[in-house]
Amino acid sequence: MSLYKPTHRGLLLSLLLLLSSCGGGKMTPVSDSTLGGFWTGTLTVNGTAYTAYGMSTETGELALLETDTASGFGAQYWGTISASTDQLSGSVSGAVLDQAFPYSDGSFRGTGTVSGTIHQRSSVTATIAFTTSLGTAISGQLSLTYDSSYEQPSSLTTISGNYTNVKTPGTDVLSITTAGDLTYTDPLTTQCMATGTVTIINASYAAYAGEMTFSNCNNAYAYLNGVSIQGLGNVDPGTSPKPLLFLMHGMVAGIDTPFALAFQGT
Repeated sequence: MSLYKPTHRGLLLSLLLLLSSCGGGKMTPVSDSTLGGFWTGTLTVNGTAYTAYGMSTETGELALLETDTASGFGAQYWGTISASTDQLSGSVSGAVLDQAFPYSDGSFRGTGTVSGTIHQRSSVTATIAFTTSLGTAISGQLSLTYDSSYEQPSSLTTISGNYTNVKTPGTDVLSITTAGDLTYTDPLTTQCMATGTVTIINASYAAYAGEMTFSNCNNAYAYLNGVSIQGLGNVDPGTSPKPLLFLMHGMVAGIDTPFALAFQGT
């Protein structure tokens, strides 16, 4: 797995926007206050539309990835959302994925609020009012469409298997057992190892919870030893090689830091 050093010695293990294939079938009407889903679309800031991909759970946990292939910019956001009828609100923390590509004022992180409209199993239209760590207010317009692959059932059998990172396949191994035990080794680049677990959030839906803790990292990456990260993930069992994406975050040197982990089955 190729390792990059994002904000405050954070980590971008590999970054690839993996979009689960949209499933067909009839959808059951639900209340707009239902929060769970996979979402694809754009986050527009100062006239520039960045690619956006989000995962949200039925209880309102949110992970959002913002990327721009042309410029190399990427950022990740995490937090919680809630809704009353179709009115969406929430709060997020966020940080860039690589300190070589900071926010417009040169900062690397910040916090914000989300407000707008959710038509569950359909769309989200919202504003992210974000304030960077340097005090700059940035407003982004979020426009997302629902991805019905969220309605595929989840199971530890479905997500289990051996994976390697998308950027440099074959240089590392991530394994998940049918009991949900996770192990990771990267002998060629960082010597990092990790152990953790994958758990089912709601068996009716395709979002998973994941957590892992790093150890044995070499000198250049020794700051990762003992770091624990957690977040949301999904897998598309209908695609070969099977893609797996985790959007996680954890405390690195006292700073909450994003980890975007993209894998494919071996």
